[in-house]
Amino acid sequence: MIALLGICAALWLLFQLLCRLYDRFWQKGLSCDIQFTQDYAVEDETSALSEVIVNRKLLPLPVLEISFHMDRRLQFGDGQNASLSDQTYRRDVFAIAARQKITRRLEFKCAGRGYFRINETGVNAQDLFLTRRYVASTPQNTDFYVLPRPVSTSQIQIPYARLMGAVLSRKRVCDDPFEFGGLREYARGDPMKYINWKATARAGKLLINLHESTLSQQVTLLIDMESGGLQGDFLNEAGVRVACALAERLLADGVELSLYSNGGDVKTGQPWRLEGVSGAGSLLFLKKKLACLGTGTGLPAVCSLPPRPAAEDDLLVLVSRNQRADQGEAFAALVGKGHGLRVIPCGLGTTEENQKEFTHYKNTDTVWMEF
Repeated sequence: MIALLGICAALWLLFQLLCRLYDRFWQKGLSCDIQFTQDYAVEDETSALSEVIVNRKLLPLPVLEISFHMDRRLQFGDGQNASLSDQTYRRDVFAIAARQKITRRLEFKCAGRGYFRINETGVNAQDLFLTRRYVASTPQNTDFYVLPRPVSTSQIQIPYARLMGAVLSRKRVCDDPFEFGGLREYARGDPMKYINWKATARAGKLLINLHESTLSQQVTLLIDMESGGLQGDFLNEAGVRVACALAERLLADGVELSLYSNGGDVKTGQPWRLEGVSGAGSLLFLKKKLACLGTGTGLPAVCSLPPRPAAEDDLLVLVSRNQRADQGEAFAALVGKGHGLRVIPCGLGTTEENQKEFTHYKNTDTVWMEF
């Protein structure tokens, strides 16, 4: 009997010792690192999140729960351990032994455009006897862009053809000093700065450099992100895809762009704008910027955003589902003596009905795009 009491006392002391050890050291040597495996993806593509849990101490953690918030536009494939609202609250449970590392890959579908960031994870652990619970948080630093889905060539062809027709009718061609196009003999009136002196010395006659020509035309894109219920938000997203497709084609053709929107920048919290974009190499940056474009209610009028009125050679494009007369009048006033293209995303089969009472304005073309 005494021996049994001694064993019970020893076990009790061991239990108390382990409880004290867990109280003091449960978080020591424990790390949790969550990272997106890619920098960006496109709408409807699949990407993944990596969870790496490391326990460097001798105390095992039989129950370790890692939780974090994630926007519901990133849809995890298993659908388990997640509660849905505006955001997904993701919980993953591990049993991690002493000095063990666990790596888990969580695949998700990019169901919507946006910028997503994980700043923190919750850590919930229990001791060896499952009698005590410990709660903490771990800072994280990982972000991810979902870029707008491409618009089919057939859909974008009409607004692009209208726009390029206006570009070509108003273009001013200028020499690009960085694009070498060959040599020719000097003619009276040629700029002296174009003389190639090395080639002149070899040939024994004056030769000048030829440069490829580029368009000096600029296009301003206005993107309206005023929220308006499920249908309105769906058409706003369609408008972002249209603006992205137009920008991609225009940049490839050497046209310089400036973009403005009344939706805020969800990454910086600042007004959304992108001025003086040129060259196909800027396309990824532009798409990431579009991923950060937010929507909302009570936004400023999109036509009030450009810093100056349009000049005669200016080309303006308004992408908006909004068909109100006041916006049409504001856009026409902004276009002035320039040229405007109004792209209106609308529901399938609604173009003919919408056009009945639609007002057309001077120097402005209208393109209806059904989605």
